Amino acid sequence: MKKHVLSILKSDLAKTGGIIFIAIISSNLIVFLANLLIANQLGAADFGVFKTVLYLFSFLPLLIEFGVNASLTKYISEFGSKNKERIGYLVSWFLKLKMISYLVLILVIFLLREQISMIFLKDASLTYLISAGILLISLTFFSVFQFIIQGFQKFKLYALSQFLNLSSSAILGVLLSPLGIFYIILGWSLGPLIGNLFNIKFFFSKKILKKAKEFDVKSRFLKFSMPIYLTNIITGLSVSIVPLLSLFFSQEKIGYFSFAFIFYSAALLIPMSLSAIVFPKVSELNGLKRHKDAKNILIKAFKLYVIVAIVGIIFVLLISDWLFTTFFSGYLKSLFIFKVLTILGLIFGFNTIYVYYLQGLGKVKRFALLVLTQNILLIIISFVLLSS
Repeated sequence: MKKHVLSILKSDLAKTGGIIFIAIISSNLIVFLANLLIANQLGAADFGVFKTVLYLFSFLPLLIEFGVNASLTKYISEFGSKNKERIGYLVSWFLKLKMISYLVLILVIFLLREQISMIFLKDASLTYLISAGILLISLTFFSVFQFIIQGFQKFKLYALSQFLNLSSSAILGVLLSPLGIFYIILGWSLGPLIGNLFNIKFFFSKKILKKAKEFDVKSRFLKFSMPIYLTNIITGLSVSIVPLLSLFFSQEKIGYFSFAFIFYSAALLIPMSLSAIVFPKVSELNGLKRHKDAKNILIKAFKLYVIVAIVGIIFVLLISDWLFTTFFSGYLKSLFIFKVLTILGLIFGFNTIYVYYLQGLGKVKRFALLVLTQNILLIIISFVLLSS
């Protein structure tokens, strides 16, 4: 067993994934601590308002993303260094589409900001928070460069981007938290811009757009991007769950749920970091018709993650009561929700790795079905937990 674990840890997958793992874990630890500080300062009800706005405006961009991010990663990986001119045209085509769609979304939200506040926050006086959400959406645009970097398989730069994106959002949110929810959201909004500054520098240094040769991108857009767009909306249901629940429950209950939901997201950190490696690697191997090698990548990822899942479940069962009583006494009402969601997240981690493997192979229907099943289960279980 010891030799088996060591062989996994010495593999290229583990080494490369280790860089991203450290970046994601460290930045999400900062995010977790930030959420804890903000939750304690705001109280359950206001924390519920904050999380509703944050999740809502993280989900809305998915409605106009049109599979651009996944397409850039997939096709840049597949084209490789031998098709620089195609990469240039592909990136240019998708960036134009993304800019137009973002402008339309921002305009619609601005015009309907009062109605959005009434529906999700149940208070028209909180419309100013919707304006802060518009800034969050606007700066989320810059995340596209992260997917371009991922496509070029610059994993160290990708890891740095992940760290700066999340940690800067969290730190600025905490620093501005004494000023209220509006300023917390403004600070949080700057993360995607700060996190992608080095990616933008790399992008322009490569002069990608200058090396462009026209080819049929539309067929690839219709064949891969649009199906992935639909699956991204399905995937985004996990992000939309807090705004969705806010339609039926008080903001205080949403605050307790949101606190527990932080741990569900944390449980998925390791499988998501592994998936960030699996997806582009599998895409590259799939383009080379090396399907057996692609499957071996998946198996290595599973073997690495099963250790994490077992340890995580044991931790939840043995330590969670003491953890909440000692450190999170203000959110004891969310203890049971925490146990259920965290264990659920650890189990769903296997599915997370597998669905990104399927995405790398271009098996969109199976990808969508598994993600939809996972998110429907999450929504149903969450609704039942809040109703009880």
